[in-house]
Amino acid sequence: MINVEVSTTINRSTAEVFAFVANFENMPKWETDFQEVRLLKPQPSGVGTTYHCILKMPGQTAESRFEITEYEANRKIAYEGEAAGPAKPKGSYLFQSLGQGTQVTSLPRPEMRGFFKLLEPMMARYIRQRNEAHLKKLKSLLEA
Repeated sequence: MINVEVSTTINRSTAEVFAFVANFENMPKWETDFQEVRLLKPQPSGVGTTYHCILKMPGQTAESRFEITEYEANRKIAYEGEAAGPAKPKGSYLFQSLGQGTQVTSLPRPEMRGFFKLLEPMMARYIRQRNEAHLKKLKSLLEA
């Protein structure tokens, strides 16, 4: 199992940061693996909110349905996706108020499949680098 944890501090309120991240339709703005995200049924964000996602993966694109599996306002969002390419997307985001800012922690836990399961140590390094870049872009976007 891949076990990666990456954090950054964003100089915005926890409510602002959480609201932006909780709306997965914002993902393509900061998470470069997401090319397109569309909410499937209009409803308030929370457990059961489902999105159709087009993902860019090394050498291919894939489609997946993502569902929010845990939702604690201004604290935590967990998600799980249908298997897409070499992995089943899964993970969470944690939010912690730090005075004027917010610490965001990304905890991707993709379940690798097939041949890629053997490459988990190498994939963990790749996933860490991607998530560091994604959080850097999120910080830049929200602090602009």
